[in-house]
Amino acid sequence: MGTTGMSCKRRQPTSTNPPKSLQSRGSDTEPKPPPLEAIRDNWLLAVQEENAQAAGWCARLCEGFRGAEAFAACDGLEAFLHVAMGQSMKDDGAQKGGLMVALAQALMTDMPSFKVAIFETLAAAARWPSLRGQVAGSGVLGVVTATLLAPRHPPPIKGLMAKLVGLCSTDAPEPALLGDPRRVEEFAKMRGQLLSSGTPKALVALLGSDGACVAAAGTLALLAGPDGQSDETTRKALVEAGMVEALMAQMPGWVKPSGSADVEVDGRDDASMPGDANLPQTKPKTVDGDQSASEDDEDIALPAVLTALTAVARCEGSGAAELWEPLCKAENLHLLRDLLKDDAPVAVSKQAIEQVLTCLSTLGRPAPGPAAVPAIDDSLAADLRRLLVLGSEAVGVYLKALLSNRKYAAQLGDLRPLRQSLRVTKLHSEVVTALESIQACDQCGKTSEIAVLSCGGCKKAVYCSRECQKAAWKSHKTSCAGASKR
Repeated sequence: MGTTGMSCKRRQPTSTNPPKSLQSRGSDTEPKPPPLEAIRDNWLLAVQEENAQAAGWCARLCEGFRGAEAFAACDGLEAFLHVAMGQSMKDDGAQKGGLMVALAQALMTDMPSFKVAIFETLAAAARWPSLRGQVAGSGVLGVVTATLLAPRHPPPIKGLMAKLVGLCSTDAPEPALLGDPRRVEEFAKMRGQLLSSGTPKALVALLGSDGACVAAAGTLALLAGPDGQSDETTRKALVEAGMVEALMAQMPGWVKPSGSADVEVDGRDDASMPGDANLPQTKPKTVDGDQSASEDDEDIALPAVLTALTAVARCEGSGAAELWEPLCKAENLHLLRDLLKDDAPVAVSKQAIEQVLTCLSTLGRPAPGPAAVPAIDDSLAADLRRLLVLGSEAVGVYLKALLSNRKYAAQLGDLRPLRQSLRVTKLHSEVVTALESIQACDQCGKTSEIAVLSCGGCKKAVYCSRECQKAAWKSHKTSCAGASKR
C-alpha cells in the first residue's frame, strides 16, 4: 500500500453512513462529494480495522463519478487494490501478506463481508473510463479469476467477480475509440489471461445460476463487443464455450435439445448444451408455481440476457460471423419473436421488449451476412401495431427495416391497421414515410413482392393480384374514371 496510508494516524470518521445524495448512480446533477479528509478517514478505517461498513461507504461513494475521482485522489483506490491483492494493515498498521495469500484465500476460504465491499468498490470505480486502466493494470484480475473459478464461493460472489472480469479485460468505449495502441495491447493481454484460465466457460456456466446470471451476461456482452474492445481470439473462445446457446437457454420457452447429456457444474447436476460439457441446463421459464427464480430475478435477468444477445448481433469484424451464427437459427429467432406476443410465455417488461426489437432489427440487416428474420405474417403485424400504440420506440426501427424490403412488407399482410396506428400515435415519422411510399392493395390492404397492378381505367386504384382486382370491381366501377369510357 502507498506510504500515505501507512504514515497516517488512525482516525474515526464522522459518520460511516453514506450521504443520501451519493445513492443515485450516474446522475447529471451528482452532488459534490464529501471532503477528501472525510473520504480518507473512511477508507483508513476500512483497511485498518477491516470494517465492512466503512468499505461499503466507499463503494457507494464510487458509484458517482465525482465521488470515485475523489476516492482515487486521496489514495483510497490504490489502498483498496492492495487489500484485494492480499495485503493487510489490520492491528498494527504494518503491511502483511501479498498476492500468494490472496490466491490461497480465494481458493480455500469464504470471502468475508469486508472483502466483498472492497471488490464492490473496485467494480464501482472501474465503471469510469478514467479509473478503469488503474484497476485493470493493478494485477487484481488474477485474484478475481481465481475467486470466480473456485467452486466454494456462492453465486452472488461469483457474480461480483464476473462483473470485475468484464471491467478489467475490456476497455471503456470512449478510450477505445481513441485507439491508443499501448492501451489496446494491455487490455488484449488481460483477455489472454482470461482465455488461458478457461474463464469464458465459467462465465457461460454462471448464466444458469441465480444471483450471477445478470453479471455473467453483462461481461459476456463486453467480451463479444466491437473491435478495439474485443478480438477474434476472444470471440472464438466464446463460440467454443457455447455462449449464444447458453444465453438462449435462459429464454422463456426454451426446450433442451434432444441428445444432450447431463453433467455436473459447480457441484450440482446440470444438463450440457451441444458442443460443451460445461454448459448448464436451464429450465424453460414459465409462470407456473415450479418457476425456479422469482419474478423479480427474472425481470432483471431477461433484459440482461437480451442485451448480451443484441451485443452478439451487433458484432462486426474478425470472428463475428461465427459468434452470431447460432442466433440466426430459426428456433432461436422464434423464441425472440414469441416475446413480442400479447400472450408471451412470461410477463415481459418494456425494457425487455425494446431489447428484443433491437436485436431483431440488427439481425435483419443485410450485411455483413444474410439477413435473419423470424416468420413474418399478419400476427407479427398485429403485435407490432399493439407495440406502436403502447409507445414502443424500438418498434419503429424494426418496422422501418421490414418495410424497406418488399418481400417482408408483403408478408406483413394488411398494412391499413398499421397506417391507422401510426396516425393515432403521431410518432415514428420515418416509418410513416416508409409506409406511405408502399402501394398497398385497395381491396385487401396487402402489398406485393412484385409490382402491384393498377386499374386500367382510372390508373389510380392498385391491387396485389388479379383476384383482388376482380373482387373489387363491383364497388370500384362506380367511382372509376375510366369505366364510363368503356
